[in-house]
Amino acid sequence: MGDAIQKQILSDISQCKYFSILADETTDVNQTEQISLSVRFVKDTQVHEEFLCFVPISSTTSKDLASMVLTQLSQLGLNLEHMRGQGYDGASNMRGKYRGVLARVKELYPLAMYTHCCSHVLNLVISTPSQLPVIRKVMATVSDICVFLSRSAQRVSIFQDNVKREISCSDSSRQ
Repeated sequence: MGDAIQKQILSDISQCKYFSILADETTDVNQTEQISLSVRFVKDTQVHEEFLCFVPISSTTSKDLASMVLTQLSQLGLNLEHMRGQGYDGASNMRGKYRGVLARVKELYPLAMYTHCCSHVLNLVISTPSQLPVIRKVMATVSDICVFLSRSAQRVSIFQDNVKREISCSDSSRQ
């Protein structure tokens, strides 16, 4: 099933031609280091961001990571000449201007502009204020509510109905 989904994503990208990559180092539950590879592309005027694969890694040097990312994308059949963007977190081995993955990819594909990953930016924005007790308490409450709702399909349904009702009430009050 995963292969079929991946093939469809790759087909969509080839039809759209241009794409950006997103890569992030992560460790799975077995403590295996890996890179998650995702792509971003525009299809039918809609921006799509799709996960492609996890690739186990044994080295986190920028040279090895850049080589692994480019090799994996090539093996998936993507035309790297059509890569127009690259996004990573703020780690120096990823975003380093001179020797990071960013620099190594840009050297080979100069049209692949770098953008700091939006999810990491959001995480950075939240992490500093989260040291304040009041912010920590709000975040814990939101997390508890999410856990409470997710453990019951009936609760999720009630929640969704209430959200729809509130949206329609706010829409009608604007008119």
